[in-house]
Amino acid sequence: MLKKKCGVVPTLIYNNLLIGSFTWRAIDTYNYNEIKNNVIINSPKGIVAEAGHTPLIQYNNVWNVDQKYKGFTPDSTNLSVDPMMVNEGNSDFHLQMFSPLIDKGDPNILDKDGSRSDIGLFGGPYGESYTYQDLAPKPPRNVTAKLDSNTITLKWIKNTEADFYRCRVYRDTLPDFILDTMKIINTITDTTFSELIPNTPAKTYYYKITAVDNQFNQSPASEEVAVIITGVEKETKLSANDYKLYANYPNPFNPSTTISYRLKEKGNVKLTVYDIGGELITKLVNEEKEAGYYEMEYKPDNLASGAYLIVIEVIGENKIPLFINAKKMILLK
Repeated sequence: MLKKKCGVVPTLIYNNLLIGSFTWRAIDTYNYNEIKNNVIINSPKGIVAEAGHTPLIQYNNVWNVDQKYKGFTPDSTNLSVDPMMVNEGNSDFHLQMFSPLIDKGDPNILDKDGSRSDIGLFGGPYGESYTYQDLAPKPPRNVTAKLDSNTITLKWIKNTEADFYRCRVYRDTLPDFILDTMKIINTITDTTFSELIPNTPAKTYYYKITAVDNQFNQSPASEEVAVIITGVEKETKLSANDYKLYANYPNPFNPSTTISYRLKEKGNVKLTVYDIGGELITKLVNEEKEAGYYEMEYKPDNLASGAYLIVIEVIGENKIPLFINAKKMILLK
């Protein structure tokens, strides 16, 4: 793939995937570099052109990156969209059927099947010919509830899939309820849903959200939130956003997984990983956090396949324990 340019052999960086926390930057570029068809995700920094250098940077996708580009102004061929990979947590980096990266690479570079190149690992002449899968969206994340007067309001983070269509809101009076069409109370494209307190004798209402794409594939349910109604007349209280450690996703995983948790109040959070025998593997978090929803990627190095424990401890003021819980995760190599 090397070619002469003004008597200099350029360095070509085509169709790579860079994923994870790069301490410096994902791609560092200089004169006579050509950076095309690459995907960078989940990194603090993306593509950087060193001062005084003018590399050719086109047809890349930088997603979920704090500082996407530095040292140059990206042109319109460089994207920042959800790549819609099959399962990056399990190292399946193939693109889904409606990924916005399909046929969006350099038109002068062809895929193995002769079509315009895809942006990403499997595009270009050294990639693969494969069938794009039509998969369901990911579950909506960070579902929260607020009770103001007699109105319950739910909010969540919007799905980012290119073929996302709408969300379905489910409600029941029992915890851990099973989804069915009789429990759908609304379908909306927004990320906020409000309703008056239902006119039923129940004191607790449980909500789940799912995402639906244009092909009517439905995601698994979001985490469940509960609204507890107490008192009489206008005296109502909310107990929706409690402390919680969610199961990591995906599980089993390889090479990385997402760990998420929710804090009802501010506290010192200790998030640690132990082997099944109780030996400490690593400390992921040990700091004070405000109330809210948090998630992080965990990509262990030099760990053998097997079962491990994620343990969360939340300590409040005066060193009073507020919450402790553990979940089992499986690493497969």
